[in-house]
Amino acid sequence: MKFYTTKEISCILGVNIKTIQKLIREHKLEAFRVANRYLVSESTLKEYIENKKV
Repeated sequence: MKFYTTKEISCILGVNIKTIQKLIREHKLEAFRVANRYLVSESTLKEYIENKKV
């Protein structure tokens, strides 16, 4: 299973890193913390993208 950092997700979605951090804080994007960084699974990211298309 692949995991993405907030920086990678910001590049994929074309938004600022702060926006990704806000989505995580507001529980709109599920992530878990490892050391000092948040990671999002590939399946979670795909689900988020699909839900945003609707």
